[in-house]
Amino acid sequence: MIPTDDELRRELAHGPLKRSGFDERLRRRIEERLDETPVRRPFRPSRLAGMGMGVCLVIAAVVLLIRLHPGNTGGTQQQLADSSGSDTVAGSATAVADAEETPRRSVLLLGLRQDTDGAASAYRTLLVSGGPDASDWSAADGDGIIMPYRTDFWRLDVQEIQGNNGTFRLVGAYNASRGDTGTLPPVRAGGGGIGPIEERILFAGNRYVGIARLTSGEWTYRMMDIADLSQPRNVRLIASDAERHMVPAVQTDGRLGVAETDAPERLGGIDEWTLARKAGRWIAVGREEGAGKRMESAVRRELPYAIGSVIVAHNELALYWDDIRAVQPAAVDAVTSPARNMAVILTDRKIVIYSMKNGKLDREMLDMELKPGETVIMAEWATHVDYVDEWIRRVSELFGGAPASRALP
Repeated sequence: MIPTDDELRRELAHGPLKRSGFDERLRRRIEERLDETPVRRPFRPSRLAGMGMGVCLVIAAVVLLIRLHPGNTGGTQQQLADSSGSDTVAGSATAVADAEETPRRSVLLLGLRQDTDGAASAYRTLLVSGGPDASDWSAADGDGIIMPYRTDFWRLDVQEIQGNNGTFRLVGAYNASRGDTGTLPPVRAGGGGIGPIEERILFAGNRYVGIARLTSGEWTYRMMDIADLSQPRNVRLIASDAERHMVPAVQTDGRLGVAETDAPERLGGIDEWTLARKAGRWIAVGREEGAGKRMESAVRRELPYAIGSVIVAHNELALYWDDIRAVQPAAVDAVTSPARNMAVILTDRKIVIYSMKNGKLDREMLDMELKPGETVIMAEWATHVDYVDEWIRRVSELFGGAPASRALP
């Protein structure tokens, strides 16, 4: 039976042996073996070959070590002789611990939509950065939604076109990093007889955009690919609900993804869907087919699936709501960095940015005004060292060099 670690530790604590290692029985066995006639084993060439192979492997290992550490060739053998296995393991564990504790920086692109009675919705993006030093913390904002997509940043906004029978407010997108035309794609108005259409952005993340659409006095909800929103949009297709859009689909891991409208893996029974905020995370909401009326806020229901990373890369709130409300009793939403070093809390009037330490709120670093009627529609993070400064630089340029507020003293 193999002893457990605890048993081994107990045995070692009492010395190298449980009893005397040399007794009378062992002495007799040694004397009997001394009286036996030694037997010579026949010579086998295979043994010599095996020994030669072992010597070759040892030589190859030494050469490899010398090549990997050319600067230490003079003391390599002595270092290997002096080093113990326990020291090597301890050194490796220390290196891993140091890597995990290395201070990281975070950048957040927070998209907000403002709804006011009798007016078109307005949009802005907040650029928030933070890290181990006070100088790492800053915040700025710009008009429209700046959405990271692949290696570029795209601009989402709503353009207004005057039609024959009313106003069209339609969502469009373009690659702002490439210096595209700088305007949203054109809209094909089509023939007459089409009434006003209004669209609002409900969600933006990865490559998908959730849209609420008002036609003939009723709201419908669609999930669109950002690449489709960068193409000219046809009002007639929009009004007849014939425009290409994405439907929910359950992935092999059981999480919710997206699929083409006619894909076999689509989630059956769901005609309309989008993402909404609930308790600091994204949830999927939908309306079942044949419900008898359009998907109004009073009849939509939460879909019982976790959202896959293909839609939302980071959907975890690393704080308890009790802890959030303890410092901000009027909190209505919150997001935390994947690096768990930044928290952004939204109240009914302001946006408060905190540093985090050991999984808890540390100190208040910044605050900004939350305009009346503003809600979160995007929360995209960068924490890798190769992207943090790049996001800050490129998004600041798209903001037109807007001044940034700095950390509180």
